[in-house]
Amino acid sequence: MSDDRRELKGTLRATLTPVTRILTFAEAIADANRKCDSLSVLLGNGFSIAYDSTIFSYESLAEEAELAALSVPKADLFASLSSQNFEVVIDKLNAASSIQRLYGGDPVLADQMAADAVVVRNGLADVLASRHPFNALAVTDEEVRHAREFLTHFLNIYTLSYDLLLYWAVNRSEVGPFVRKRDGFEWPTWKDRSRLIWKRRPTQGPQRVYFLHGALHLFVQDRKLTKLSYNSHGSIVGELRSRLEAGEYPIVVTEGTRLEKEARIERSAYLRTALQRFGLLDGALFIHGVSMSPNDDHVLELIETESSTITALYVGIYGDPDAPSARKVIDRAKEMKRHRRESGGRPLRLRFYDVTSAHVWRD
Repeated sequence: MSDDRRELKGTLRATLTPVTRILTFAEAIADANRKCDSLSVLLGNGFSIAYDSTIFSYESLAEEAELAALSVPKADLFASLSSQNFEVVIDKLNAASSIQRLYGGDPVLADQMAADAVVVRNGLADVLASRHPFNALAVTDEEVRHAREFLTHFLNIYTLSYDLLLYWAVNRSEVGPFVRKRDGFEWPTWKDRSRLIWKRRPTQGPQRVYFLHGALHLFVQDRKLTKLSYNSHGSIVGELRSRLEAGEYPIVVTEGTRLEKEARIERSAYLRTALQRFGLLDGALFIHGVSMSPNDDHVLELIETESSTITALYVGIYGDPDAPSARKVIDRAKEMKRHRRESGGRPLRLRFYDVTSAHVWRD
């Protein structure tokens, strides 16, 4: 075949390629309910950014974070690495430290880089606590009602974020429709009501809400994972700030690379169990506000495996579907479907929907 004919054939194929259809959220829910018995959701940082982008976007957090203990100026560090993403900065600092050691470089400099990675990691939790809405009532009843109307569709709720918005929304039961809120935390015994601890097999029924990367209200205390709650601690954000000032940090996975995330998850029975149970999901899964970056492949690849029983995938798209960020999400989702097929697993039904049509926090 001549080059001209080959080029013409490629042009025709591109012309005939169907445009990705973007459903509304209501259409996606209706379609999922027709095809599947149960619906679950995986939330990303977009869920929180939709509430307030000035608080929950990585860029604004980087501007606010003091990181005073860094060995170099914060602005210079982030600029030199061309990123405002805390996870990327942590990853590159750790990589630079390892390379220094590997090539026989200055061990003091290697230690300094590793220490700065810890400063950035802890700084993310610090700045989230300092800028986070102070209590659940900072989110209006109308905003909570919208969030609960969105969440009520799902039997299981998984999130990659570690802020308190989801926790507040599922627990404001006096506002809006019913939402499943069992998160696995209970009193140690009916007599001991000193704290709430996580139980792998809770007595009140199966766990339905999972923080895959931990959360700001989860702390290890006396080798047990405990949960901050208003009834026990008053303002959760106030208690969080007090603990951070005392050098106590919550269980949050802020490591940069997939391998580092997996290592951190493996050290926690809660995080390990949450990820395992995500891998056992069946029915329809909605992916909402997730950028589908390689850093989250340890979660996304569980959908691709031959053993996955998820039969339908509904992926939220923000903005113009032809924009680079949206194309990245669309291409990754199609890759997941292809990997499932190539692995010999059951067919995966794939649909896309407009995340803004879900009206998660407001009209």
